[in-house]
Amino acid sequence: MSNELKTRVLAAAVLAAGLVVVSPQTGQAAAAACTWQGTGWELPAEANGGTLQGYDGSRYAVGTTGKYVPFTGLTNPRGTLWDNGKIVLRATAATPRYRDVSRSGLVVGNDVVGGRTVAVTIGRDGGATVLPGDAAWTGYSAELVNGAGDVYGYADTAARDVVVVWPASAPGTYRELPAPDVDFIRPVDVDDQGRVVAITGTASGGGLVRDTDGRWRVLAAQGAGGYSDPRAIRGGRVVGSQGTDAGHAATEWTARGALVRTFRDAAVAFAIGGNGTVGGRTVVSAGQRTVLWRDGVVVDRLSAVPWTYSLRWISDDESTLVGSDGGRPVQYRCS
Repeated sequence: MSNELKTRVLAAAVLAAGLVVVSPQTGQAAAAACTWQGTGWELPAEANGGTLQGYDGSRYAVGTTGKYVPFTGLTNPRGTLWDNGKIVLRATAATPRYRDVSRSGLVVGNDVVGGRTVAVTIGRDGGATVLPGDAAWTGYSAELVNGAGDVYGYADTAARDVVVVWPASAPGTYRELPAPDVDFIRPVDVDDQGRVVAITGTASGGGLVRDTDGRWRVLAAQGAGGYSDPRAIRGGRVVGSQGTDAGHAATEWTARGALVRTFRDAAVAFAIGGNGTVGGRTVVSAGQRTVLWRDGVVVDRLSAVPWTYSLRWISDDESTLVGSDGGRPVQYRCS
């Protein structure tokens, strides 16, 4: 295949994904295929702000809405479920807390029962159902749910924290995932194959990844005293940041914890889209703004997106960016 034909094939594929084209000859971005249009998500009449906690990759998202008070934050916070930016459920009290949502609209999180934090699922009527757990746990929470409907969270014990999974294939059961000997561990993301990334409370800080072989591995960091901070995993690709006292660098790892690349002049990578596009923050003129990468190369500088926008997720079809700006959820859609 000629270089010209290869370029045309690549351009067609990338345009279909809703991105810009990077010329293999120059490495420069060509004309953008997307015009990004921003839309603020619905807020309740009694609220003026909101934060996001989980997104299903397509339509559902969960978080918290409330009245923002300067220097205080959100007051009267309530768990909130959005469907394509419209509120379809809002808690009537400060608990249960909404942590994540599946593609079927299953909300997971935690509630307080008898003074103890417990993992729950939340129905469309707002009712919470407690997930099973060990009576010896001092508390436990559901933090994540993947496309298969498997729920992941953590439990506090007298000795240390453990990661817990409630499998969709065996309702009413749970299992503890064998974990490293650390006092503190929190799962931060899970992919559809059940790979998990987590942060720990080790002395230097750092991240772990659990591949499909069941082993936890430390995410590699460069240099003495380096630490890793994972943010997302999809299809076995992990992104986040690593850093030392000298600063931070956006980073990609394999599901076995090996370094793949760092992103030039970038502080952190937050998200991976369904076609492999990575989104994060890059340094521009001593500031930062959100950009998109492909294979480590910037493919869209999102010039129409304000520098104040904080990206959290890229949709499965990569047509939507989900994040926040000005203290409220905001999405940008490709048109």
